[in-house]
Amino acid sequence: MSDPSWAKAVICENFEDLILEKHDGSYVAIQVKSRDRHLAPFRLTDHAVQKSIARFVKLDKQFPGKFTEFRFVTNHEMWVEKEGEGNLEWILEEIREKPTIKRARATNPKKIAIEKLCKGACATPDEVISTLLRTNCSSRREDIRTIEKAVEHAVGECDQCADLQYATVVRLAEDLIAEAALASTKGAASFAPLLYAVDADFSKIFAESSLLGKRLDRERVEAVIAARSVSTDEPLLISDIVTTDDLPKGLSRMVQKMAAGGVQAKRINHTHDLVRSLEGLEVKWTLKHGPVKAREMVSDLLARTLTDCVEAQVEAETEVATGDYGAVQFSKLKRMLEERYAREESTLYGCKPDHLIGAAGALTEACKVWWSDPFDLLEPPK
Repeated sequence: MSDPSWAKAVICENFEDLILEKHDGSYVAIQVKSRDRHLAPFRLTDHAVQKSIARFVKLDKQFPGKFTEFRFVTNHEMWVEKEGEGNLEWILEEIREKPTIKRARATNPKKIAIEKLCKGACATPDEVISTLLRTNCSSRREDIRTIEKAVEHAVGECDQCADLQYATVVRLAEDLIAEAALASTKGAASFAPLLYAVDADFSKIFAESSLLGKRLDRERVEAVIAARSVSTDEPLLISDIVTTDDLPKGLSRMVQKMAAGGVQAKRINHTHDLVRSLEGLEVKWTLKHGPVKAREMVSDLLARTLTDCVEAQVEAETEVATGDYGAVQFSKLKRMLEERYAREESTLYGCKPDHLIGAAGALTEACKVWWSDPFDLLEPPK
């Protein structure tokens, strides 16, 4: 769902793991299943998967016309080795091509799968097929332990949080995860006084009270962001911001140093990607020119970039009284590198300005560049 702006609210652990409420009054139901990556992929024949899909069918029957989509989401992946009863993605594709099992043989995998779902959901084949026509799978192929980093990255990409420092984004991500956990465990709020009202609509009271506290809407999320966005003079240690488990392999020093200098999370994440882009460029150069020439080209870029890194740090350190001058330093460095690119484009081996920022990230990881006063770095993960 690349554009979440159509969502009005997220309802946690109510009928389904998640229900997205849309502005037009319709809903999207989501079932989330996690599994360690070393284990086998999910199959439709797995009890947990069959139960999830059957729940979609039951929900669709209970609230006809309300759900526009049903989504099975996993951090792992779906089994797709061959066409058959266990291949949910293939079953869904077959149903879209031919939404019926009439006149299908008893050994037909699609018919077998649908009949099992009929039994689990106490539904007819047509009801099951109607739900499956609106069902999709989403395989994230990520380790379950990366969820916190995924939330941090999503928060850093959010427009309201684009200018927040990395430390603030990390803590804001923790706050939002906690808020979602609270919504997931929130029971029905106390509504006994409402039952004694004259002409009380009992069914409506019970329905509304069951959602109290379980909806994460824009106002609730913005309140969490506002509370964490309040500036504070409290000093922070790098160990307050990240732990060794949080650090990306290969670029842990860069993240620590930029975070300590107050560089925005969005910029840190982007620089992380640009370092990888520069590394990819070096591989291409190696294949084209050989390892010695490729290393010479990279070294030349690093040397030119280091000059601007030093100048940007000196200027930022002079302008900002506190040690948190990293954000100012980044802006200055970006401008300097763009000016260098304009002057020296013909001698930069086809590089773009973003590659030069990636070079600055690599220099930071190599301890050639700092974004704050020096401090003791955490040991990078092995």
